Amino acid sequence: MDTLPMEVVEVIALHLTARDLAACCSTNHAWRDMFGQDIIWKHHCNRAVAECLATAESRVEPKFVLPENKDVANSLSPLGKWRLAYLREQLLWSHWINGKKLMETLAINDPHKQKLIPSEDGLCEFVTNDYLITSCEKQVMLWNISSSPVYVSDPFRLLLPGRVTFYSSIDNNKIVIVQKTVVQIYHYGSPMKPNWTLEQSFLFDRATPVQFSETQEMETFPLTFSCLVIENYFVGILSSGEIHVWNLQSGTKLKKVLCPGINNDKIIKVVNSRNPKKDFVITVRRNNMYHFYVFSLASLEFYPFNTSHDLQRFPSCVIQNGLLATCLKNSFKVFDYHSSQLILVVPSDYSVGLLTIDDYFLLITRSTIHVFHTITRAFESVLMPLLNPLESIHSFNDIACSKFLITGHYSGEIGWEIDLKSIPIKITHLRKLVYQFYFNCAINKACTKLAEIVWDEHVNIISLW
Repeated sequence: MDTLPMEVVEVIALHLTARDLAACCSTNHAWRDMFGQDIIWKHHCNRAVAECLATAESRVEPKFVLPENKDVANSLSPLGKWRLAYLREQLLWSHWINGKKLMETLAINDPHKQKLIPSEDGLCEFVTNDYLITSCEKQVMLWNISSSPVYVSDPFRLLLPGRVTFYSSIDNNKIVIVQKTVVQIYHYGSPMKPNWTLEQSFLFDRATPVQFSETQEMETFPLTFSCLVIENYFVGILSSGEIHVWNLQSGTKLKKVLCPGINNDKIIKVVNSRNPKKDFVITVRRNNMYHFYVFSLASLEFYPFNTSHDLQRFPSCVIQNGLLATCLKNSFKVFDYHSSQLILVVPSDYSVGLLTIDDYFLLITRSTIHVFHTITRAFESVLMPLLNPLESIHSFNDIACSKFLITGHYSGEIGWEIDLKSIPIKITHLRKLVYQFYFNCAINKACTKLAEIVWDEHVNIISLW
């Protein structure tokens, strides 16, 4: 083994779990150096988490302690960057699972700034891992939450009072905010500036970029159903079925498209693909049926493909890597929407719904999660370790941190840890996961901070690192 080229060791390591690698590193000095290489451990780390934890202060007990050997004469070579990143990440997930946290409340000692708490329609969103914005009516407040929360400034004012219908970050130093059909793009800079610049504002349902200002009189706006920001594209979808596509870089409108066959029908759902990012699916209710159409921003057209099912259940669908999965009452179907080919049917006694994580579809039933890889098309069924039949799954929340799932049962909610890198795939019952309410909170990209609007009108910042 000691004589194998590193390229061969890397191939072998791809088939080993992190626990297997740790065991290899414990065998002897040569194996420790061989299996402790950064290129091997990087595969087991989340890059966004690793970059944040490398510089973030460890404040939650037990804190991260850098491993060191005080026996200099017999000391081993230091741990590599990515093995250290893996150790930090495992401590973070341990805090999630075991409820280890530090909770603080946003506060400011200024009698002139009483409207601290975002309303139900306001903003409470992470701009970066360490900065948060909140809003109430037109007032927006910026907070530095890298340590104990500190009020920074009022970086800008919203153009309209009340509801913010959409929020997204773009280009690493800009945000997009939508109120009714008014699109606002603010530049916050890097490093973060206390005062942000309004770079663009336009009404997305108009043919040309009509500027909108805070002093402009209110007018009647068409009803907005959904918005998407995909790379430099903005997509505004009206409840009437109109799809308006803009190029945010040039500030120009690219196209207005009407959803196929729309005629006083109702758009029910919009789901975007993570890969390719420029595809998304629109679900329409028509003639006692749910119809699924896939739109491509690359061509600015709908694919010829469409499928439908009856009103047995509310439509659940996911889209990834050129595939669309739909959930019927007693089965799941997976289509290649480029070729309109049905490639998989999974029967079920009762289908709960669908989720996507990385390159996988999760097809969820009462007691089993079927895992389908959208690139290799490998299929695996994982029987959930439920304690009794009364705990069969009837609902679920989205997956947090690409790792944790909360399922609903008649006896309450249950937390699960999903490990897609293990062979076979592992889904572990977590008795101590008490963060189910966090799935309705804002979570930063590194999964180290959460912002929770509490019913008694304050905002909690929950640190897990």
